[in-house]
Amino acid sequence: MQSEVRLRVAVLGLFVADAQVLLLHQMTDPEPNCWDLPGGGLQPQETVMEGLAREIKEETGITDFQVERLLTIAEKFFPQGEGKLLHALNIIYQCRVEPKPTNLSSDDPEVGPLGIQWIAIATLTPEKCSNRAWEALQVAGLVST
Repeated sequence: MQSEVRLRVAVLGLFVADAQVLLLHQMTDPEPNCWDLPGGGLQPQETVMEGLAREIKEETGITDFQVERLLTIAEKFFPQGEGKLLHALNIIYQCRVEPKPTNLSSDDPEVGPLGIQWIAIATLTPEKCSNRAWEALQVAGLVST
């Protein structure tokens, strides 16, 4: 049986400071109720950097940050009902913000009740994180594979 495949290209930022990583409580599919990186889907005719800046601002309120490097491209296929598949292509950048913001807020409905937090890297596990967040932490050398 042929599957209907939908491609979603997203751009995300990995922010690390003081042995903590900036994560948001994700409540939407395909991986609800987990910690995820700030970022999201690109809009038509939007460059990757424009999308990254827009998504970071929407989800965290951060408007002034530096992109240090392209960290990884995380790819995964998620079932989306009978005969449907989501092909998620996630472009992840390592980013820096100084000083480390502590008063973060979002009106984004994708952000769950635990909000946006700086979370100690040592407390994270694959079960607590989205696949793409865990892969970014591994590639950055912050957690073991």
